[in-house]
Amino acid sequence: MRIALTMSLLACTASAVGAQGVRIRLAAQTEPVLLDTLRQNNDLAAPPAKVYEATLKAFAALGIPVGNTSSTTGVIGSERFERIRTLNGALLSKSFDCGEGPAGPKADLYRLEIAIAVYVSPTPSGGRGTLLGIAIVAEGRDPTGPYPNPRECSSTGALEHKIVEKITQLAGT
Repeated sequence: MRIALTMSLLACTASAVGAQGVRIRLAAQTEPVLLDTLRQNNDLAAPPAKVYEATLKAFAALGIPVGNTSSTTGVIGSERFERIRTLNGALLSKSFDCGEGPAGPKADLYRLEIAIAVYVSPTPSGGRGTLLGIAIVAEGRDPTGPYPNPRECSSTGALEHKIVEKITQLAGT
């Protein structure tokens, strides 16, 4: 009896963790990246359903493709989309740091593969607001070189800020 109860609790815990456990494998990383560990949280005054819908609209407005979504777990993903030079009219180096080269920031010269996960959930305090988490990871490849080894790129936080601004605007908060 005790073993059965423990196993059912573990199964419930695993499914709850799995709902948030968004992993992405990029060639520049030796292990899959658990995007949950990179998330930056923001408190919004709007209810979660409104923020979820605003996030879908914000992605479209910012030129970010929507991949896997789950309205029941509040996760919106945009896995593995590529951009060269710009994203939503801004140079990629404004949003990503891939290092510097003789011609300037490598983010502006490389082909970037980007993954974004947004997490929408009620605020932990139980209020009417929303906890909005955003996680972004990227890698870059030199499109001109004979050796297309990927390079890790870190987020500058600018794209996260732009996404939050757009969601806030669209949700009316």
